[in-house]
Amino acid sequence: MDLGTTIAGVRFPFCVMNAAGALSGTPGEVRALARSQTGAVVLKSATVHPFIHRQYRSLHNPGFDVVLPIVRELAAAGERPVVASIAGDTPAEYETLARAFATAGASMIEANLADPWVTATLAPFEDLDTLREVARRLVAASSVPVAVRLPDRAPVPYKRLGEVLVTAGVHVAIVKNDFAGFEKLLLETRATLELIVLDGVQSAYDVRRALAKGAKGVQIGALLVAEGPSVFARLEREMRAARGG
Repeated sequence: MDLGTTIAGVRFPFCVMNAAGALSGTPGEVRALARSQTGAVVLKSATVHPFIHRQYRSLHNPGFDVVLPIVRELAAAGERPVVASIAGDTPAEYETLARAFATAGASMIEANLADPWVTATLAPFEDLDTLREVARRLVAASSVPVAVRLPDRAPVPYKRLGEVLVTAGVHVAIVKNDFAGFEKLLLETRATLELIVLDGVQSAYDVRRALAKGAKGVQIGALLVAEGPSVFARLEREMRAARGG
């Protein structure tokens, strides 16, 4: 029974993976994920320079150059696709990061446009020209597919948002697993974007429900932190049992 998924041409052996930052901030955590049944190793969001800020703690990281060696290590092992999450406050920084991680062996680039620091500085959804420029530079710089992580409530009509992303060459979005963030986006963009949904999962039933509604994959954060990397094996067992295999 195949529980994998293909997103933007990238094959994931399991349709469930970790969310960026969930037990993926240190080399030890990343290697533990790689040994689990996760569909991919999604790295914590990295910036060009080391980032420490007392207000925007969710983005604390040592800088992308510290993360590149673990990407090369996992890519060489070839056990799980690596998704590199990146963040910046200029389109040029996203371009630099996308090129570096794609060259290092990441299978997909996840541009984190949902982090509060990004929305406060770059503000990509307040001006669609900014979003268009970020998306264009990402696609031009990366030799692998690009996904965009959207905020829970983007202040842009979803139809227009989808048009900007797809025209620039971005065909994957990561969105909150609820009606406003997921189903509405899918409906209004007429499924021109492949969607990975974030959280809202406790069991295989929740995974199957998201897939049935049109998601191509599922990222988990809170559940992973609560149960640890073994949660992927549990979800896989439950999904096989439900399908009789």
